[in-house]
Amino acid sequence: MTASLAAKLQQAMSFLRAGRAQEAESLCRQILMSHPRQPDALHMLAMKARGQNQFAEAEKYFRQSLESAPLQPAVLGNYANMLMGLGRLDEAISLYRKAVKVDSSFVNGWYNLSLALTAAGQGAEALTVARRLADLAPTMPVAWELLGTAERQAGSEAKAQDAYREGLRLDPKNARLWNAYGDLLRAAGEFEAAATAFEKARAAGMHVPGLYQNLGECYYEARALEKAQAVHEEAVTRFRYDPDTQYARAKFRWETGAEGDHLSAIRQAISEKPDDPNLWGAYVDLLGHQARFEEVLTELDKARGPCGPAPRLLLAEAVAHSALGHTDEATAGFETILKADAEGVQPRLMFAEHLIKSGAPERADALCAFAIERDPYDQRAWAFRGTAWQLMGDPRTDWLLDYERMVRPVEVLPPADYADAESFFARVKAELEMLHQMQAHPLDQTLRGGTQTNGFLFRLKNPILRALKVQIGEAIERVLDDFPDDSDHPFWGRRTDGFSFKGAWSVRLASQGFHTNHFHPEGWFSSALYVALPAEVQAGKGTEGHIQFGAPPVEMGLDLPPQRIVRPEVGKLALFPSYMWHGTIPFMSDEHRITVAFDFVPS
Repeated sequence: MTASLAAKLQQAMSFLRAGRAQEAESLCRQILMSHPRQPDALHMLAMKARGQNQFAEAEKYFRQSLESAPLQPAVLGNYANMLMGLGRLDEAISLYRKAVKVDSSFVNGWYNLSLALTAAGQGAEALTVARRLADLAPTMPVAWELLGTAERQAGSEAKAQDAYREGLRLDPKNARLWNAYGDLLRAAGEFEAAATAFEKARAAGMHVPGLYQNLGECYYEARALEKAQAVHEEAVTRFRYDPDTQYARAKFRWETGAEGDHLSAIRQAISEKPDDPNLWGAYVDLLGHQARFEEVLTELDKARGPCGPAPRLLLAEAVAHSALGHTDEATAGFETILKADAEGVQPRLMFAEHLIKSGAPERADALCAFAIERDPYDQRAWAFRGTAWQLMGDPRTDWLLDYERMVRPVEVLPPADYADAESFFARVKAELEMLHQMQAHPLDQTLRGGTQTNGFLFRLKNPILRALKVQIGEAIERVLDDFPDDSDHPFWGRRTDGFSFKGAWSVRLASQGFHTNHFHPEGWFSSALYVALPAEVQAGKGTEGHIQFGAPPVEMGLDLPPQRIVRPEVGKLALFPSYMWHGTIPFMSDEHRITVAFDFVPS
């Protein structure tokens, strides 16, 4: 390369880095007139086009540069970066691999290769690459952050902690590392340590909504409710127009019974930014969870002018009309939404629910079939389809909903070091009572007249709860061992050699408390394990406090009675399909009814 050419290339690069894209392009084209396949000039043209989102043009120049000089790690890496951003992961991975093969010390190549492999679901190889990067660049905190994340995704919690700690040793004020470390500790149930890590991330300058939500949760779990509330209040000050932050603050204030209007902050934000459909959407969702549907319609009238026909708000309006029995208005609203969204599954299932309520189960069935074609295990679609079939008199109802065979009460045995189930579940009850801190039922759940624990119950480092998880697992295995062989069935056909918990929580019902009839959209099997029962429920002759199956929610207005009722007993675990309607019959007592519930899926 001549000195003159090198100088021109350096000048073009300076223009590009300074944001003077047109000058850089002009100089590169001059270079190509005298050096038609000059790879560096072609690379700079590719980078200029990429920076202006001219991706086809950029790809042309990347390829020309590599055709001229195939062994360019930087060009391979930048080309791969663009492809990864466009979602073309397989192509990006191939280019990253070529880049690190050309230059085994190419740190950015190894880093991005691990990220791409993770995004492509190739976790094992991503971990291998992350370890290679940490060996190659042991003084780079970002290498340890990447390794910690890869180890965590591989299920190696201890190794992930070691990686994050090494990164923080190198850079004690690294906000990203503190945040990642805090999230690991939070997931592991180490809430006080997690809160400390999140506070260090804040002190290092990280201010993002997710950090504040996680910090608030940690203070809540550490029984520091005032600190949790303060975090939520600071969050809505910093991120006043973030709908998730506003939703979390309103939900927290409702459930803790805080004084004042739990919706005041989101109303204020909307008054300042009335053209934001996401803020309006969060607001009307909160109203809807309290069944304040007349107010939903009133507020949506206000939103229509500044927001226009926003899909989310049109859907909320149709749902509100349906809840209020405005059949024609709701139907018209859903029809409009479906015309505008040819592939939307959730709007179709909401429409299916409305059609079932309004006496059109055949069309509801067709909408459910649409969803099931796209996801054969969509629990919402199967729940509504089962009800539609029942109303249609379709014989497939009994195939889908076999209440005698599918509802499986099973005893959870005490661990070997307990004399009996009574003493074990008394200990479980005492541990759970300490976790119920809220004063009201969750705003967006089916529980009424009680409280629910936060987060995944079995993440807690509590020996009693961990022992309970083991005993539950043994009970589940006894049920799965007795499964029929029916590969075409949406419930029986999902049986595999293992299972994993999808969620777990505890519910404490007070007198007149109950669960509205519902299903669980995320599970395969769902459950209710009875930990403590009022004397009136244990000794009563009626069905107060029992669990019932097969009756849709009262709000649907259907004359469909429960198909099976199961009497609760301490230590009894009721297992049933997640798509099966179930709910709790209210009871009267001065004592609490305490359960552990969870979903699990095939692994």
